[in-house]
Amino acid sequence: MNTANILIIGNEICNLELLKHQLLEFDEEWLVSNKIYRNSKVELNSTHHDLVIIDFDGSPQNLLEKINLIKQSYKNFNTPILVSFIETNSKLIKAMLEAGALDFIEKPFKPIELFARVRTALILSSTIEKLNKQAHIINESQNRLNEILSGLLPKEIIEELTVSGESKPKKYREASVLFADLVDFTKKSTSLHPKILIDELTQIFSAFDVIVQKNGCTRIKTMGDGYLAVSGIPTPNKDHAKNMIQVGIDMREYLMFRNLNNPVQWDVKVGINSGEVIGSVLGINNFLFDVFGDTVNTAARMEKTCAPNQINIGMSTYLFTRDKFRYIERLPNDVKGLGIKSMYYLKSSSNTNYIIQPEEKKEGEETQQALSFPMALSFF
Repeated sequence: MNTANILIIGNEICNLELLKHQLLEFDEEWLVSNKIYRNSKVELNSTHHDLVIIDFDGSPQNLLEKINLIKQSYKNFNTPILVSFIETNSKLIKAMLEAGALDFIEKPFKPIELFARVRTALILSSTIEKLNKQAHIINESQNRLNEILSGLLPKEIIEELTVSGESKPKKYREASVLFADLVDFTKKSTSLHPKILIDELTQIFSAFDVIVQKNGCTRIKTMGDGYLAVSGIPTPNKDHAKNMIQVGIDMREYLMFRNLNNPVQWDVKVGINSGEVIGSVLGINNFLFDVFGDTVNTAARMEKTCAPNQINIGMSTYLFTRDKFRYIERLPNDVKGLGIKSMYYLKSSSNTNYIIQPEEKKEGEETQQALSFPMALSFF
């Protein structure tokens, strides 16, 4: 056992010094100090002790006040308490124990009994301290686990799994889905050092995560250089389409701003579609929340048929947001597996004059970065 700190409090300094002397005679590694009761509050709030002994010589109410003072202190609320009595009775002992004291010692002290009671209390104090440290480690580990889980599953799904042990598939009648893909990733991956490539992806997708969260949406997963997010899932949101488009705008603006000072240049293609989506947890041991349905497939095709640095919108998303954004209608496109689909490139917000559609690259020309949009992502 390490050196133990013992504090004795009471009203008579002579009694306190006598008890201190008796404890020091045991020649243990004990640091013993004493304080007059009226001066003990500061000590109890500023210094942790392994054991507090109350030298009692007053009324029962006075004893309970002393115990409460210790229990309400900042540093010693968990510290074991011993009480020394000259005369005891069952009613007083019961009140003392109910108030939080651990044990009592009768005066005059028998050396063997005093040593045994004090040592037992110190062992208990050491055990409490170890348990508190273990609880702190467990709490930190649980917090870390929750952080990891929140990156894999939406908060509402985690709560559902925690409460009921399962999450049933759900059909979300109105939701929006976004696919974002980094242009020429395969080509860049062959020329960049693996660490640089992973650092680039980590920075970009971490920024995308902030953007998604800022707009009240949910990241579902990343797929290599692809990023999938939803709005209106798992919590319904009447502005799901508007919020999803704003995510696409912010992603594009972030990369444009990043490209100004970053040696590795990235372009992005964004496809968005709205409609009915099925959401479900997959797996038994390794959980993954994923989304399915025609709306998801169409959003993926919107991204595949999108030009670099454009945001390609499906018909359903267009109908939800045509009064909020301006669009350039594209020629209907024969989409693999889905037939002829109407598509729209996002041009600008309906209540602003600035253009949020960047200039398309012409063959043989370098991309000109348009700085006419406001840089809203000051938190990066």
